[in-house]
Amino acid sequence: MDIPYQLPTNKPYTGEQVKALFEAAGVPISTWAEANGYDRRKVYMVINGQFKGSRGVSHEIAVKLGMKLPLEAVTRGLKIIARPNHAAA
Repeated sequence: MDIPYQLPTNKPYTGEQVKALFEAAGVPISTWAEANGYDRRKVYMVINGQFKGSRGVSHEIAVKLGMKLPLEAVTRGLKIIARPNHAAA
């Protein structure tokens, strides 16, 4: 089951925004969690900020909810600066 709202493109959602978006769509967060194979307690802990989503399942949940931007969105905004190749004398 996909999230019932559009993912952010340049700024991640806050937990309060995620709750409001689910409520506006009429979809219980626990239903989304179970449909995606996540423990609903972990999902609520990510949304409420008890899990930061730094790694593992909590990170995956945060990205899917739009609370963290996916790697593609982050790297899209970065400029790669080519450094001149200095040969050692």
